Amino acid sequence: MPTPIWPIEGVALNSAGDLVANSLGDVVQSIATETGDVASIKAVTDVLPDNGALTSISAETDKIDSAAADGLAGTADSLAYAMGELERHFHNRGRFWGATGAPDETNAIAATVTVPFVAVSGANAWGTAIPICGTADAPVPTPDNVKFDAHLVLVTDTDHATPYRIRLIWGSGTSADAITAGQWTETMFITATGPFSSGVPVEVIMRRVNVGLKMWAQVWNNTNGSNVDFFWGAHGYLA
Repeated sequence: MPTPIWPIEGVALNSAGDLVANSLGDVVQSIATETGDVASIKAVTDVLPDNGALTSISAETDKIDSAAADGLAGTADSLAYAMGELERHFHNRGRFWGATGAPDETNAIAATVTVPFVAVSGANAWGTAIPICGTADAPVPTPDNVKFDAHLVLVTDTDHATPYRIRLIWGSGTSADAITAGQWTETMFITATGPFSSGVPVEVIMRRVNVGLKMWAQVWNNTNGSNVDFFWGAHGYLA
């Protein structure tokens, strides 16, 4: 028997161009003949576009697994952009920061392990927002110094062994304006008891922000005036 030719999936032609018995095309033609609907069977040229229309099919080198990707320099929310962002987040350089002697909204960070930031709680409410990164600060090194996020908070001392909330805020105006605009993220920790004892870094989830923006921190405890001493760590991004 001559070797069948398979021009499209499910349609078998022999070397003479006739449908191979019991192939999908042969079965369809038989059914159509019995029902008198032969005219409804489409020719191959009606099923597939002509050769000119097939030029729009991408080459193998343009497929997602072999195409060049710009990552964070590419189009926001594209797959290549998202993958670039994930790669930068999990495989990156980090920096940890303590406070200057008098942190303000221009200069707040210092490479120290002796001077932590100190935030004070309200009475079952947020306390005063303190600056933890200023407009002139460089929380991440070159070349990853375009954007950054705060990814860890290391709590080293608290006044009480009760749950705390900590909020990190970012913006270019005042901390109150940034809070109103929803430019903040928060997490919780507890010292002496619970999964986050004193001295264990607490993970923070926040968006990437531009280097040069200000950041503040606030804490919340059931007791008014409860102090929290902490350091914080940053990730850097190229774009």
